[in-house]
Amino acid sequence: MLGETYPIISVGNGLAFTFNSVEPKGMIQKIVLFQWYDLNCYNLAFGDIVGGFLSDETVSNNQDFVKVLGTVAKCAYQFVERQPGVILKITPVDEGRKMLYNAVFKRHHKTIAEKFDINGRVKEALEAYDPEKLYDEFELKHNI
Repeated sequence: MLGETYPIISVGNGLAFTFNSVEPKGMIQKIVLFQWYDLNCYNLAFGDIVGGFLSDETVSNNQDFVKVLGTVAKCAYQFVERQPGVILKITPVDEGRKMLYNAVFKRHHKTIAEKFDINGRVKEALEAYDPEKLYDEFELKHNI
């Protein structure tokens, strides 16, 4: 799933990673944040850095989506190396990203399942991931 990725920099005690998307529109600073959620669970948020803060609703459209998502995956893998056994929550911020994340998981679920147990949430029901379903949220439990 990783493929080609951007170089990353770990910041904030390993709870954040930054990288630069460099494509036709120029350099766009990105950030991946692991926000403590509950017990051994972290929310994985990512997006552009706008005004010094994470903007997860910005659509930068820098024509490097695959490389950016591979870089986000690289950040997640490095994070779980430091925090083995954690659960990562991934919640799309809008309907477009929901469709996009579902497509990514459908395409790469076998590779992701090598390191994580994948669950999906529809409304309030959490269940084992089924690539034929459309999920509102994902939970990845790191396999130790």
